[in-house]
Amino acid sequence: MNSRAASTFMFELRAAGRIVLKASLLGILGGVALMTLAVWLMRPERLASFEVGPWTVDVYAEGEFFYEPPGYIYFELKQWGWTRIPERRFMGVGPERKPSGEFGLVATDDGEIIAIVLNNQIQMIHEFSSGYTWPGPYTNVTEPQWEMAELLLPRLLADNPGTSCPRQAEYRGELDRRRRSE
Repeated sequence: MNSRAASTFMFELRAAGRIVLKASLLGILGGVALMTLAVWLMRPERLASFEVGPWTVDVYAEGEFFYEPPGYIYFELKQWGWTRIPERRFMGVGPERKPSGEFGLVATDDGEIIAIVLNNQIQMIHEFSSGYTWPGPYTNVTEPQWEMAELLLPRLLADNPGTSCPRQAEYRGELDRRRRSE
């Protein structure tokens, strides 16, 4: 191979390398763009946000792209911006992605116990001093959780007239059915 042919060959090899490099970079950038779009589409939708002293309570629904019935609602609890309880499911809404009505927050007068309410019905309770949350993860309720909620509910209801908690009676019925079937 003469020097001219070798030079031409090397030039073509470098040009082909640049094309492959450009194609690889475009592929990587395209992949990053697609992943960013997917994460954006799957993000949960914030339905409400409440502040209680140093605490922030955010309420989320599943994102439209990610949603499959039954729909679930989550909360996240942060203290001074640090996540203390990551997104945790506390209620199901059936075939809808979001429930009808707006979420609210009620608290005892001393701010020690909070509850997320929907249409003045308590959906979630959290006690700051113990870190106790009702219902349990994935809306599970055990006998001790039911009993703890029974202790907290009178304080919440006394300080927030007009609120109710029909879910506690539903969980009691479920616990009784489980006990009878055992």
